[in-house]
Amino acid sequence: MNKKIIAGILVVIVTVLLALGIIIYPPVTQGVQLQVIVFDVGQADCTLLKMDDHAMLIDAGNTGQDKLVLSYLSEYNITTLDYLVATHPHADHIGSMASVVNAMDSIGAVIMPDKSHTIQAYEKLLVAIEEKDIPLTIPTPGQVFQWGDASVEVLAPNSPTYKNDDLNEYSIVLRVEFGDTSFLFTGDAGTISETEQLNAGFSLKSDVLKVGHHGSRGSSTQQYLAAVAPSYAVICCGADNSYGHPHAEAMTRLTGTDAAIYRTDQHGTVIFTSDGKDITVTISRDTPPTARPPETEYIGNKNSKVLHRPSCGSLPGEQNRVYFSTYQEAIDAGYTPCGNCKP
Repeated sequence: MNKKIIAGILVVIVTVLLALGIIIYPPVTQGVQLQVIVFDVGQADCTLLKMDDHAMLIDAGNTGQDKLVLSYLSEYNITTLDYLVATHPHADHIGSMASVVNAMDSIGAVIMPDKSHTIQAYEKLLVAIEEKDIPLTIPTPGQVFQWGDASVEVLAPNSPTYKNDDLNEYSIVLRVEFGDTSFLFTGDAGTISETEQLNAGFSLKSDVLKVGHHGSRGSSTQQYLAAVAPSYAVICCGADNSYGHPHAEAMTRLTGTDAAIYRTDQHGTVIFTSDGKDITVTISRDTPPTARPPETEYIGNKNSKVLHRPSCGSLPGEQNRVYFSTYQEAIDAGYTPCGNCKP
């Protein structure tokens, strides 16, 4: 067949696919690797995605961590960013972001939710963005954009406002696909946002999950984790933090996924490296990932007063659960053992 005819047919096929909303992504260039570096910034978030000469930073640590964050970026020779993502305007996510904006030679765009805050860190960030004339983008759920050899999809936030004006629920959630591997970045999104993502029908399956809200009990619901089905999970939290993160309830649900769990308070900076097919993990502290603990925690049904193991197939919904650290504690509280899982 004539080459011009073949080329014409291909153009028609691509045009039809685009019209149907089917996006074609090129395969990973041979030899290209994606590094996802989850920096140890204590009780805060800061993650760098690096691929050849492309770089994206998701959050930038807490207020007063300017030198620490900039030293991390310098270590990886980052002087330009394609994207700077402020998942939501809490200080432990944007505290040092103005300094990052001022230090970079160029930033392609800053991505933020449509939610303001009164803290000084937020005001300083807006001033820095304006002074350097950087495009500011408010993403929409379902939006997909190409970043190097990877594709990035926006999964949240899905509502213009949230009950009690909870800033965490406004968190931008991004899913990054690189070849056959995938990564989910959740900011501090909680139960409401997770439910919205599930109801929207987004593909959540990801090899690596950046656990929501530092491992809070209000995130990482059983249904959400089942949809993500991660092989690796990483929790950003500070040693002996005053919030008690990660909470025991979240850890119980996470260990139920059989994912290898990494924590910045225990493992330091955690680096995931993907070649598009396989993922390797490097940690800055020689501590093995958190293994599945013995089943010393039990889950009770508030309504039926029945006690279950975390692995039971008859667990109640999250709103009807109560957690016990010992079997005797639950019995003393008037709970009876489940006849199926026999705790």
